Amino acid sequence: MRDEATQISQVRRIFNQVVPVYDLLNHVLSAGQDLHWRDFTARAMRLGPGAKVLDVATGTGDLALAEAALPQKPLVVGLDLVPAMLGPAKAKVARRGARVRLMAGDGTALPFAAATFDAVSIAFGIRNIPRRVAALTEVRRVLRPGGRVYVLEFTTPQRPLVRRLYRRYLMHLLPKIGGLISGDEFGYRYLAETIMEFPTPAAFRQEMAEAGLVAPRSHALTKGVAWLHVAERPL
Repeated sequence: MRDEATQISQVRRIFNQVVPVYDLLNHVLSAGQDLHWRDFTARAMRLGPGAKVLDVATGTGDLALAEAALPQKPLVVGLDLVPAMLGPAKAKVARRGARVRLMAGDGTALPFAAATFDAVSIAFGIRNIPRRVAALTEVRRVLRPGGRVYVLEFTTPQRPLVRRLYRRYLMHLLPKIGGLISGDEFGYRYLAETIMEFPTPAAFRQEMAEAGLVAPRSHALTKGVAWLHVAERPL
């Protein structure tokens, strides 16, 4: 088990290095499914007119942009721990004229007042946060009563055959392909390990409950390779 400081240092180093090829690697390593998963997450949101959405670990902004393009036209704030990741995001926002504001920040100490947002999303970022329950507690704090959190994350598939095949992919192919494109095989080996170590959907729902969120539920995507977890701040 990594200590918190080591894990945060690894996350900063890896994501600083892969910025130029981050989007390409996401598309290649997921066979293009990452775009579908983010669109599914955005479409799953229940938002009213004038809604405000926070996208934590926004990276290069793909989920934030999908949210901003919803018919309700919400104001989206994208926040990421690694400032370098926001460079490509800013370029995308400018090209599309999207209603997205971007800023650097820590998911465990969100720089917002309580009850600010109608929804909070986190795509493929929660597993890189050492104190997940603390991060989810912060999410609950900034959500308005009845607001929802949407966590899109990888985990090891539950079906035995799919799980065996996927673990082989994570342990062997993903680091090789990621290393070939990014020049950092170690970084992608680390990311593969974080996927294998991430809790089962049931265990993660328990963490959401520990953070004070209610009605947690999970939706499997692509045979359980990715999951969308949803919960609410109590009214």
